Formats: sequence, C-alpha cells, structure tokens
Amino acid sequence: MSSAFAHSNYMPCDDCGASVEASELAAHVCDPERALEYRMFQLRDEVAGFDDGLRGYLESPQGRFAQWLAERDRRRQSE
Repeated sequence: MSSAFAHSNYMPCDDCGASVEASELAAHVCDPERALEYRMFQLRDEVAGFDDGLRGYLESPQGRFAQWLAERDRRRQSE
C-alpha cells in the first residue's frame, strides 16, 4: 500500500517556525529574532488592519474629541 503523502523527518517549531528534525524538536532552542518575526507573520492580518481601525476611530466623533483633548492637554503642559 503506498502513501499519498511523503513522510518528513522534519517538523516546524510551534514558536519560531523553524524546520527541526523531529528527533531533536524537544532540544530545539528558538532564535529570539526568528521567533519575533514568526509571531509578526502570524499577526500580519491584525497588523495590517490596525491602520484602518485607527483611521476610522480618529475620523469618528469620539476620535476627533480625543485628538482635540490631547492637543489641549499638550498645550497646557507646555505653558
């Protein structure tokens, strides 16, 4: 019986995405920079949507008031 999928000896690390030999997965130590990049990749949709969400808030009445209030407070502190 043949398998439709090839069996790989490598597995991706859940924390950094690195391809690690399955027998060495438990001893694997993630590179902090790679782990951060992998996490940012996983959050790419949320990161991309942040600007749109912020823009929408700042254009709303609540957002415009918050901007006005922040500017007023900033000017008072500089006096």
